[in-house]
Parts: sequence; C-alpha cells; structure tokens
Amino acid sequence: MTAAVGIVMAPAERGGSVRGPCTGAIVAALAAALAALAAWCGSAPPPGPGAGAPASAAGTLAWTRGDWTGTRRNAADGTEAPMTVRVVPILGGAGQTEQIEVRGAKGTYHGFGTEVFDGQLGRWVMMYANAVHGRFARYEGTAEGAGGTAEGARVDWWSTTAEAPHRSRLVWERPKADRWRRTMSVSDDDGKTWRVLWNDELVAAARR
Repeated sequence: MTAAVGIVMAPAERGGSVRGPCTGAIVAALAAALAALAAWCGSAPPPGPGAGAPASAAGTLAWTRGDWTGTRRNAADGTEAPMTVRVVPILGGAGQTEQIEVRGAKGTYHGFGTEVFDGQLGRWVMMYANAVHGRFARYEGTAEGAGGTAEGARVDWWSTTAEAPHRSRLVWERPKADRWRRTMSVSDDDGKTWRVLWNDELVAAARR
C-alpha cells in the first residue's frame, strides 16, 4: 500500500511568501512527518483474505441456526451430560448468538457467544463467555464448505486471548444435514501437541 500526501500552503498575500523565524523548522517538521506517514502506509500489512466481503458471508454459518439437543462428553473421564444449544441470527442475518446449557451432575453450565464475520480481517470473530468465569474470550475462525443445506461444513476457531504457550481451539463439523459436532482442544506447548477437553454431539431439535 502506498500513499501520496499533498499540502497546499497559501501565503498571506497572493503571490507573496510565508515569512517568520520558525518557517524553516516548521517546514522541516512537516516534511519529516509526511515521510514517516508514507513509510507507515507502505509497510502496513494488507487486509486478510476476503477483506471487504459483504456481511451476507455470515450465511456460511446459517446451518447452525435453530435449536439443538444432544450430549457433551468429557474426554478425561468419559462422562456424558445432556445439553441444549440455541442459535439465533442477529444484525439482519450478518451474525448470530448462541446460548448453551449443559446439565451435569454438579450443576448446569451456561455459556453465551456471538459470531460475526469481520470483512476487514476476512475471518469470523467469536466472543464467548460462561457463567463460571464471567469474562469474554475472543476467537477467530475460518469456514470451509458452503452454508445452507451443504453437508461436510467445518469451522476452525482459534483463541486470540490465550497467552503462549497455552492455546485453545474449537472445531465445528457438520457430518450430516441435521448433525453438529463440536470439539474443544487445548495445548500447553504452543500448539505442538493437543488434548481434547470435550466433544458435543448435537441433533437439530426440529428434525428429531
């Protein structure tokens, strides 16, 4: 990216010149500032792939919208708990919210998230919080497969709030038209190895 910046300096009188003891210093300072601005513009990273994409790109997640029921399986001990997920479109369909309830033996887990396609980044952005920690975590995601009725869709979410060497990722998969598989994994060595925390297996409630 390059930038051209021009400044028109008008004299006090037409055809005259700008005078004053500080004129030279001011002009030098302006020249230095413009040079720095031009260098910054030239070195600024380009927007991500898909930059400027319309908000309707959020349609690639349309298959997740609605009510879902299923189970969450704890990968550590194999225990399962019934759960529900409700996904509702927002912003005229440009994004969505999801509400999660997992009814475990020790109580009910509540989670809430929003997902919106960021045209500048060319990626999805998710903000997610649960009732346990009470603070939002930020994820960025990329989607594969068409929206609507297509099977085989996949979305990979990566945490942008985790601090190295800790990493977390969430994978959404659509093995069948009415199925939704969600897998959460974490890494303690900056992504070299991963361990699964839990798996969700969901069925679209309206299609049961």
